[in-house]
Amino acid sequence: MSEDEVKKCDSCGAEMYLAQKVSFRVGGTPGEWKLLFGELAELGEKMLPLDFYVCPKCGRINLFADEKTKQFLLRLTPKAFLKRCVKCGNKIPIASEECPHCGATQPEYEEL
Repeated sequence: MSEDEVKKCDSCGAEMYLAQKVSFRVGGTPGEWKLLFGELAELGEKMLPLDFYVCPKCGRINLFADEKTKQFLLRLTPKAFLKRCVKCGNKIPIASEECPHCGATQPEYEEL
């Protein structure tokens, strides 16, 4: 999904607006290790940029990832939660309704 694309609210269909771009810190060393090692514990951390959108009508909040962030998150996803797109063959989350790469509609996921 491109940044220029109009984002519609899933709840009410109103056009959402970009409230701000936020970065979430992921990775690194948690808890008491940070107390012991200070900034060295942050060596494995990565900043994950996301766009924070708000619906002016119902107040729903959605986060959207750019292409680089999507690829990073897909690399973190365990293989058991991935499937291949029926059209382009790229790995996508198993519950995806459409492929984030080519836009092809995916067959409905059935839980066992």
